[in-house]
Amino acid sequence: MHVKQIAVAALAATLSSFSFAQNTAEPPAVTSSKAFKLSGFSHILGTIQQTGLDSVSVRRVRFTLSAEIVKNLKAKVTIDAIKSPILIDAQFDFAFAKHIGLRFGQFYVPCGVESTTSTSELDFINQSLAVDKLAPGRDTGAQGRDIGAILTGSTSIFNYNFGLFNGPGANKAETNDQKDFAARLGIKPFDFLSLGASYYKGRFSATSGAPAVRRDKSGLDVAVFIGDVSLKGEYLWAVDDHTHKSGWFAQAGWFVLPKKLQVLAKFDAFDKDTDAADDRADLFTAGLNWFFSDKTKLQVNYEVASNELSETVNKAFLVQFQVGF
Repeated sequence: MHVKQIAVAALAATLSSFSFAQNTAEPPAVTSSKAFKLSGFSHILGTIQQTGLDSVSVRRVRFTLSAEIVKNLKAKVTIDAIKSPILIDAQFDFAFAKHIGLRFGQFYVPCGVESTTSTSELDFINQSLAVDKLAPGRDTGAQGRDIGAILTGSTSIFNYNFGLFNGPGANKAETNDQKDFAARLGIKPFDFLSLGASYYKGRFSATSGAPAVRRDKSGLDVAVFIGDVSLKGEYLWAVDDHTHKSGWFAQAGWFVLPKKLQVLAKFDAFDKDTDAADDRADLFTAGLNWFFSDKTKLQVNYEVASNELSETVNKAFLVQFQVGF
């Protein structure tokens, strides 16, 4: 409980102004007229692998505080206690009308589905190779986030996001005077089917004043849910400077015991240069998820990774316990 109270105070200070009552006898009291919602999760990961060190680690400890500051203005701040810098999200949403809103701050770059899905809600322990290497905000090591502003909303069977971002990633200063454009359009023609298309166009400078090189991304995604069975897939392609890259994944899942035990299989691939031969990386993953509740689960994955360039195959057994609230 003590850790939760500290997290509430630290996060709430970034969302709203507080009144501090001070006197010589009592420490200042933190108060607010708004109701804040605290949520969070932590990941404990154990890994046994054929090549590399076996390990047990605390992978994530995240707290999210959200609130409606004033009418039509919502805010969300997420920190990770073991990351540096600790700030993950600093997101503000203003609703203009029923079908359109403005989001600004630091948040997910709208490109694809898996990249913009919280790690607490992923079907597998690790991100797909293609998403990790190609999705904007992932390719810069910024956990899919960047600083910018987008118009977002939904109407009928469609949802949309489009706007501008700095480009270097979360918690990083701008390195050139050009803004990157990101857009995603989703459509759900039936309750069981979701389709999406994403586009990102930008210029990347490694450091301030360095030459800006091309950084363009595109993607398609699909998800099908039929009863306890799910099918998902994404295809991404990119041009980084003069190098053409691509990647994809396809997965299937089945709740053997509804809302309790899920079995999964996934294959994903990443080609770091489509104009070169023998440089593809592949990853096959078999998984089991046991849900104690909606946000607390045990994940077991068996991975077989192969790399054409290094001519290596590595097998790994991973166990991750997630506690959420």
